Amino acid sequence: MGWAATLCLLGIVASGSGAEATVKNVPTVKTVTAKQVNALVNERKGKVVVVNFWASWCPPCLREFPAIIKAYNQYHAKGLDVVAVSMNSPEEMADLKEFLQKYKPPFPIYRADTEDGTFYEGMVKQWFGEMPLTLVFNTAGENVLTQRKEITYEELSGKVQALLPSQRKAAP
Repeated sequence: MGWAATLCLLGIVASGSGAEATVKNVPTVKTVTAKQVNALVNERKGKVVVVNFWASWCPPCLREFPAIIKAYNQYHAKGLDVVAVSMNSPEEMADLKEFLQKYKPPFPIYRADTEDGTFYEGMVKQWFGEMPLTLVFNTAGENVLTQRKEITYEELSGKVQALLPSQRKAAP
């Protein structure tokens, strides 16, 4: 092998290792069942919880994700938690990691263990997998909003703010 070919090969190997280093900065994505998502909500009783189901290939999901991050950043210290569940398939993990690198969510990311009726029905009755889907739970762990379409920051912020413990005490 000549010097030029060796240098070219080294360049390819070096650039490949750089890509791997970037992927390592992506948060760990744990696989969850519907039962485990429900347990995550129950573990957070006392807080307002937003559960968002999305996929990296879903245009409305891409549009709403920054609003969810903004709401989390604004209200987390006041009692908001977010659980984000990707509906990407295992074969789409590269796309999922790219999505996470772009948006850098400050909350945990999970991936549904399956994309079928069992998972859907375990979360919401008569949910057929349409996305995005956003669920909001009050501090008692009760589902108070099921949004079966893109949610705006204003919609989410208004709902969350009304449910936060400090906001309810201030109301007459």
